[in-house]
Amino acid sequence: MRINLCKPITRFLVLALCLTILFVPARAAQNSDLDQLVHQTSSGLSALGGRSGTLLSMGEDFPAGTSVCDWAAIALALSGSQEDFAQYLQHLQEYVEMYYNKEDGLDRIKSTPYHRIALTVLALGGDPQNFGTKSDGMAIDLIADGTYGFAGTSIGNQGLNGWIYALLVLDASGAEIPENSKFSREDMIQAIIGAQEIDGGFGLVAGKSDVDITAMALQALAPYAPEYPGVIDESLAYLSDSMNENCLYTAYGDENAESSAQVILALCALGIDPDTDSRFRRGSNTILTGLEQFHREDGTYGHTKEDTEDNYLATAQVLLALTALQKFRSGRGWIFDFADYSGPNQKSQYGGIYYAVIGLAAVLIICIAIARKRKKYGKNN
Repeated sequence: MRINLCKPITRFLVLALCLTILFVPARAAQNSDLDQLVHQTSSGLSALGGRSGTLLSMGEDFPAGTSVCDWAAIALALSGSQEDFAQYLQHLQEYVEMYYNKEDGLDRIKSTPYHRIALTVLALGGDPQNFGTKSDGMAIDLIADGTYGFAGTSIGNQGLNGWIYALLVLDASGAEIPENSKFSREDMIQAIIGAQEIDGGFGLVAGKSDVDITAMALQALAPYAPEYPGVIDESLAYLSDSMNENCLYTAYGDENAESSAQVILALCALGIDPDTDSRFRRGSNTILTGLEQFHREDGTYGHTKEDTEDNYLATAQVLLALTALQKFRSGRGWIFDFADYSGPNQKSQYGGIYYAVIGLAAVLIICIAIARKRKKYGKNN
């Protein structure tokens, strides 16, 4: 007796196709609004180069190694935008080598240029511990030179942000600190914790708390939160108390998008969803609804609500915050954890997989249907 397997297999594949069509979009739709917002913001930032996908290839008009351009490159890379990251990385290496060969380093006073560029290299898939060559032929190690081996008298010469970003980039890279180094990880942690103000916040210099610096400090301290719960809780209370009824923050007299972006980054680093934590809600308002007031029609964000100029830095920081929230909600951890990261991902998180599965199932169904018809046709003739 011959058993005809075509019919049950066809039914199974049809059922599988139906479940795929229903299940995959349902899963993806959990954060569809956020996914759409990330895509829109990424496209808007990228299009500031004149045409989407051309911003990082503008060369001298968008120079690698400058603060605004580097943060834009980081945000675009981590959000999955399609840009010429390899070209930007090459220009960045040329910039670093030029300064090392000319000045024997990036800066003798400030440590943050090392930290920012190291984060850019990581985001673009490079190795900050082997990024170019010195005039003596030795490899350039941005991590060592900007953190535990910083040549200046103190990592914090420029202010608390030096200590903050030294710790953040050290943990982001996963670099080990050699014994007897000039600065230890504990030095960095204690320098930050010791700068906490009476109101629970942190400031660039002692005596005045600042929302942005407080949020940045929390980002750096997040991996050590279980060891310093009081420090974390007091800082979160300061950020909550500093937020107004519209869930906005004021810096230097202006309600601005960047402060909100930094707070979102801090909450994501600590595993807190800004939409659901009662400390960061005011009725139906959240930090995300507050950010909408800075959103422009082209997908970019202004520094203030009245800002009519293209603001690369505000848009880049908001994009970074939205991407961090997207990653956190999908269970992929902290945005500045590069342990399993190999470079910019230029493919859609869901779209490619979704359509590939549907396409494969459809092809199999068609093939089996054709085979059945041929078999039937052969019997009748």
